[in-house]
Amino acid sequence: MYLKINVPPVFKQMFAASGPLIVTLGSGMTVGFSAVLLPQLKDDRSTIKISSHQESWIASMAALPMAVGSVLGGVAMDRLGRKTTNLLICVPFVLGWTAVSMATGVNGVYVGRLLTGLCTGLLGPPTAVYIAEVMEQRYRGAALAMISFSVSAGILAVHAMGTFLGWRLVSALCSTVPFAGYALIWFTPESPAWLREDEDRRRRRKTAAAIGDNASESVPPRPPLDVDTQPPLPAAKPTARQCFGRPSFLGPLAVLSTFFFVQQFSGVNAVAFYSVTLLKRVGPDLNEYHCTMALDVIRLAVSVLACGLTKRYGRRPLAVVSAVGTCASLLCLAASIRDPSAQATGSVAVQAIPAPAATASMTPVLSIVAYMVFVNIGLVPLPWIMSGEMFPGYCRELGSGLSTCFGFVMFYAVIQISPYLLTNIGTSMTFYIFGIVSGVGALFLYLCLPETKNKSMEDTT
Repeated sequence: MYLKINVPPVFKQMFAASGPLIVTLGSGMTVGFSAVLLPQLKDDRSTIKISSHQESWIASMAALPMAVGSVLGGVAMDRLGRKTTNLLICVPFVLGWTAVSMATGVNGVYVGRLLTGLCTGLLGPPTAVYIAEVMEQRYRGAALAMISFSVSAGILAVHAMGTFLGWRLVSALCSTVPFAGYALIWFTPESPAWLREDEDRRRRRKTAAAIGDNASESVPPRPPLDVDTQPPLPAAKPTARQCFGRPSFLGPLAVLSTFFFVQQFSGVNAVAFYSVTLLKRVGPDLNEYHCTMALDVIRLAVSVLACGLTKRYGRRPLAVVSAVGTCASLLCLAASIRDPSAQATGSVAVQAIPAPAATASMTPVLSIVAYMVFVNIGLVPLPWIMSGEMFPGYCRELGSGLSTCFGFVMFYAVIQISPYLLTNIGTSMTFYIFGIVSGVGALFLYLCLPETKNKSMEDTT
């Protein structure tokens, strides 16, 4: 006699999604690793000495290949399948972290950062599409929101390790994450949607071969297929050029690309970077590492909240509320900051905030906390979620790859532009610009963003 255990389908689906989500932890670690690596490399006891120029390259090296990686990830998951693509990404991810941990010079660090950044880009499209295709409609939003949660958890984990451990050991520990993800993905099934597409391709090839045989004079013609017993031959997927001629592809691509622009130019990376400086200026006795950890915990907690909100509420109202709240908190933050010596010094550090007084206002602190809450409940997770939902089946891989590619380009642009804005126009005016972008983005999202909650993934119109 055998004991039969009935496992609810949602647990099976979450197990299938767990592998890519574990690997996504490595993406968060890649983003947060600079805060661990650079201060330790600049320490006098470091065995690898870096200049300020090399420091900027190490910081941006991971962001450089992300956009290219997202396009390659979209192409790979169409050709090889979602599961196989995720498995292959884990290999260079492990090698990248290993290269950093074993680096004897700055070039080794460059190579490792380049590989981990490339894998972060590669991972975006197949993770979002795979989770969207294996989850039921009622659980899909929460599962996709866990991508943002995994990134936040990765940032928190790498910052926590960096507080107590050296950068070599931290990178070695980070290499175990994609290795564990590989083991989980190995035991999960391929996406049913891709299996159907692959079977359709095989049928088309067989039919084309049969037509070719019948056209040959040396082979007797085959009897026609019985239309009553044979399923209809599926239409071939359109090429990339044909997709660009279809409004059902161009519309979602334009809307989602604009959404990514609003996400990045709401200052999500700039505010996160300079928030530690702001908090230390308001409270000089605050510990820098403790401030960073506190912000990471807030980000992670809000990511958990976002999982529940995306399950209960639609994408469109959540995006609008997030953008409006982000706009309000940024404007409050900008209004609470003064740049009296910005023109005199041209220094970002001096511009960041005026010298603290004994009765320092709590407005910047509350504004930063409010910003972290509002931006992470919608603007941060939703574009990544909707990259797996908005596009029809015939162009899902291409659309997801191109939209996430644009998102990574904007990510890199913000990293490069923010220091110049902070230096030349001041911190307050920079945050005013970010707030205005968020406000205009809220109006755009209200008018143009379609609702994809509970949308069938079989919709290929």
